[in-house]
Parts: sequence; structure tokens; C-alpha cells
Amino acid sequence: MRGKLFSNLLVAFLSQGISLVLSVLMSFILPKMFGVNQYSYSQLFIFYIGYVGFFHFGINDGLYLRLGGQKYERLNHRSIGAEFRFFLLFEIIIAFIICGLGLVLFKDHNRQIVILLAAIYLVINNLALCLGYIFQAVNETKWFSYSVMIDRIIVIVSIVVLLITKQTTYVPFIVLYTCSRLISLMFCIWKGRKIVFSKWLPLSKTLRELWNDASIGIKLTISNIVALLILGVGRMIVDNIWGVESFGKISLAFSLTNFFLVFIQQVSMVMFPALRQIEKHKQIDIFIFLRSGVNTLAPAILVFYIPLQFVLGLWLPEYSESLVYLAYLLPICIFDGKMQMIFTTYFKVLRQEKRLMFINIISLIFSSISCFICGYILGSMTAVVASMVIAIIFRSILSDHLLSKSFGQKIGREILYEIVLILSYIVIVSNLSGIMAFLATLGLYVIYLLLNYKEVKILIENIKSRKVLKET
Repeated sequence: MRGKLFSNLLVAFLSQGISLVLSVLMSFILPKMFGVNQYSYSQLFIFYIGYVGFFHFGINDGLYLRLGGQKYERLNHRSIGAEFRFFLLFEIIIAFIICGLGLVLFKDHNRQIVILLAAIYLVINNLALCLGYIFQAVNETKWFSYSVMIDRIIVIVSIVVLLITKQTTYVPFIVLYTCSRLISLMFCIWKGRKIVFSKWLPLSKTLRELWNDASIGIKLTISNIVALLILGVGRMIVDNIWGVESFGKISLAFSLTNFFLVFIQQVSMVMFPALRQIEKHKQIDIFIFLRSGVNTLAPAILVFYIPLQFVLGLWLPEYSESLVYLAYLLPICIFDGKMQMIFTTYFKVLRQEKRLMFINIISLIFSSISCFICGYILGSMTAVVASMVIAIIFRSILSDHLLSKSFGQKIGREILYEIVLILSYIVIVSNLSGIMAFLATLGLYVIYLLLNYKEVKILIENIKSRKVLKET
């Protein structure tokens, strides 16, 4: 099991290394290649497809939770295959409805194109995720990682071709982006052919299985979509008040924060099936280790802001406004990183999807109210961004408290240290610039490590003793 865990992690990290290259291209090359207006529509497409997961209505998440920890060879391939094929028909119907609504509700031709391709992407992506979730649940995460690698490599090649041919419009990009996901789906179908091409079951039994999986997974699906909306609602308000170009500028800042989250997402994917197969006391040890690791290492991200600001200022001077928002958004990496890698994973392992959904809904309500006030009443985009960040911090702290309580642990002073660190960082980057700001931020992080020495000690001791490695 230990060998498979590290093998899965290695492939997952390789996959996310390729995704990181793509993120660099999309954040540094596309804005330069398209210009503000066309880049903004490409980001609108990326934003919309982030929510297509809602339209599997819990089926994918239900399969993921129900099959977690099982072996692929021992699955009921025929039953799952019947669900998959009926799911395909259901997703096509949903896509047609979205296309119709998009044509009626939006008069902007560019938005209609974006909606149309997002609807096509919905079908392809949700089918690929259905198989991908099954692969993850049965600890065949390498198959899922390979599908991601195929998808990302094709998009990277597409961007290079668009760059060479000097394309200046977003449409070829989003078409190729959708085609890459289709090829990725074909790979998943091949690896999951025992499921996809199995014999049909009676319709009544298939519908019953679908309903059972939807019932199991709907809380997690709602939780995932609500989690996206915590940041998404603010971006919608920006688009509605300040227009698509301002939306594009703030989207660039969000894209840059994702650089630091891509690897964390893959760790959580690999950890879930592994944690489901070990005893609770070992789960607690790993929880403490992971929390100490993120608390120690994640705040180092703040030190990178000044160098990144300098490089981007030279490369994309027309996006200077994005760099201002990036300063406020970087703390998301710390708290959303903990949420994705540790807290969300453990809520799933402990089958506490309802509690996770509650936390996300409370955070969304806070984000929605504060973003509405800051956007429509105060008229401040910076305040909207700050509201989203505060909501993410609140969600992380609440999750940490509830999970720690479940494990008989307590939140220490490290939370207070993190808050002070972030507030001090905001003061520094707001009042200093250049080398002085960099040195001040670096010094601030060193002080944080000294104050937080207990977390650092736990991390070092676990690494030296390889305790977590032995337990997994």
C-alpha cells in the first residue's frame, strides 16, 4: 500500500507539474496574446466551466464516497456501467437546456459562444470526472492523473500553435480547450472499458442505483459548488458592476494564486483512498502532521509576492491592477490550501459531508452579503476582494476547530500567528515596495517560524522519524 501511495503521488505531482506549465502559459502568455478584452472572455469560459460539476447532481460524488477503498477488479462493473450510460443521456439533456437558456438570456454574441462551448464541455467533463472519481476511489489515481496529463499537454500544445499562428481571438482557444477534454475522456473510457462497455441492467434497477448514489453524494456536490461560490459570487459581482474587462483583470490574479494550490489538490486526491484504509489513531497522527506542514510552509508564499509583482509588472504592464488584487488574494493560498488538502479530505474520510456542507454554506452567506455591500453600496472592488479572502479564512478556521475537536485536539496559537502575519504583510506591501518590501516580508516570515516553533518541531520530527510514512 505504501508503495502504491508514493507511486500515485509521484504521477499526481508529475501531472500537476504539467498543469503548472499550463497555468504559466494561461497566466503569462494568453493575456499578452489576446489583449484585455479577448482574454477576459476566455476567462469567462474558464469561470463558467468551473461550475459544470454541479450538473452531475451528486452522482459522481456518490460513486466516489460509496466505492472509496474498494478494488477496481471487485467492482460491480455492470451496475456502474449502466449508471454511466444513463448518466450520459441525462447530461446531454442538461446541455441542451443550458444552450437554450444562454441564447435567450444573453444578447452579447461572445457570451452566447462562451455558454454554448461551456455546455458542450459540461457533458465531456462530467463523464470524464465520473470515471475519474471511480479511479480515485479505488486507488487507481494514476489513471486519473494520466487523463489530466493528456488533457493539459494537448492544451499546452494548442496554446503554442495559437501563439505561432498569431491568433488574437479567444474562440480557437476555448474550442481546443474543449477538444482536449474530449481526448482525455476517450482515455478514461479505454481504461474503464470494463465499466463503459458492460451489459445493460433493467432500467428500474439502473435508476435505483443512480438515485442511491445521488442521495449519497448530493451533500458533497452542494458543498463543492458552494465552496466555489464563496469566491465565485464576488467575481460575478465584479463582472456585473465593472464589466468583463475588470473581471478579466481580477481573474488573472486568481489564476496566479492557483499556481500554489495545484500540487495541494493532487495530494488530497491521493490521500483520500489511503486514509479510508487505515485506523483512526493513525488518521489523527497524519492530520497533525499535515496541519503542521501547511502551517509551517504555506505562509512562505507571501514572500514571493514582491518578485512576482516585479516580473509581471515588466511583462504585463496593462494588468498592473491585477497585481494590486494579487497582494490581497495570496492569503487564500494558505487557508484554502489547508482546506483542500486537509479539512475537506478528512470530512470525506469521516463521512461528515453534511458538516462540510454546513460550513461552506455559512461561509458563502458571509461572502455573499459582504461582497454585495462592498460592491453595490460601497462601490469598492478592493473591498469585494477582501471580503472573499475573509470568508475563506473564516471557513478554514471553523473547519480546523471542528475537526480538531473530533480528534480530541485543540487549535493552538498558530491561528493567531497566521492572522497577525497576514495583517502585517498587507501593511508592508501597501506601504513599501521593491527590495525593502521583500526583505520586510522575509523577516516577517522568519519571525513567524520562530513564534510557531512547536509546529515546526512536529514537522521536522515526523520527517526524521518517517512516522507518517510507516503509518500509510
